[in-house]
Amino acid sequence: MVASHTTPRQRRQTAVAGRPDARPGGSLDEEQFARDLSLMLRSGLGVMDALETFREQATGAAATVLATLVLRLESGEALAAAMAASGRFSPGLLACVKASEVTGDLDESLLRFATNATRLRQMRSKLVSALVYPALLIVVAGAVVLFLLAYVVPRFALVLDNSQQALPGLSLALIWLGKALYAHQPLVWLTLAAVVVVGTLATVRASRAGTLTEQWTRLATRLPGLTRLVRLYGLGQTTRTAAMLVRSGIPALRALTMSRELLVPADRGRLDRAIRAATDGAPLAASLFEFGLLDRLGLQVLRVAEQTGALDLALDRLADVHEHHLERQLERAGRLIEPVVMLVIGLVIGGIVVLMYLPIFQLAASIQ
Repeated sequence: MVASHTTPRQRRQTAVAGRPDARPGGSLDEEQFARDLSLMLRSGLGVMDALETFREQATGAAATVLATLVLRLESGEALAAAMAASGRFSPGLLACVKASEVTGDLDESLLRFATNATRLRQMRSKLVSALVYPALLIVVAGAVVLFLLAYVVPRFALVLDNSQQALPGLSLALIWLGKALYAHQPLVWLTLAAVVVVGTLATVRASRAGTLTEQWTRLATRLPGLTRLVRLYGLGQTTRTAAMLVRSGIPALRALTMSRELLVPADRGRLDRAIRAATDGAPLAASLFEFGLLDRLGLQVLRVAEQTGALDLALDRLADVHEHHLERQLERAGRLIEPVVMLVIGLVIGGIVVLMYLPIFQLAASIQ
């Protein structure tokens, strides 16, 4: 039997064969990067060979980042230091890589990060999906109302201008508003177009900068009924990410500090105070409970975990609880928000139509 020997290049080709999605695209996708790098390391490649493979197949900004990583590794830098110097990787991924340089389980650490990122992305998609549909309904309804006021109502007003019939007060107000919008149509449509253009550009810019989700989250926290949903989403992300970091070897307090940006702004302050209390010697579970970041069930779970040392498992269980609550809240909100929005839209548009036709009905009745 002849032993089979493979070169590093042959192992690289085997690792990526049949997986066109394994290569980074024009921009670097951390989740895919971590998953693919873990796969290559498990296939027997070294870090340098794996990054060289990525660099050869990458384009655009991703190719530049990967080329920089390769150069820094060739000059003797550690992987975590090279990734940090590039400025293109999140603190969570950097912490996992840095911790794995001590424990020697880089492939496992990268896989944990990728799995965690996948779960966070799925929860984010559920939250966004629950908010997008009502938002689209409101936008479409607003466009319909503006069309009725600026185009349809003024034409009805022409029919009523020569009438001596006394009109209801609400109809008079509607007609006045319609005439005002009709008289300034260029300004109205230019303003609307400017709002659309500015909103689109701001959305694109935020998306490219990676701050779109944070801005939507900040907006959602200001809307009645959505604060609890966004807070549950933030708590679930934070505990899930902290569990992943603790499992990678990061101390619990540092892991929570690194995950604080995933919380809503109000909870970030609470977490900072809880961490200061725990740093001063208070139990972590009691500190989090005192500042409203844990319920009584979470307090008991973390209290036991502090005694057994299984803090990562406890944080994972808490993340499961938060995500389960969020899914239930999203389901209930979906059942409630859509009918309420449709009802409000129907009342507004129906009210405009009734106020337009009511004077005509009165005029027809007076003629008879």
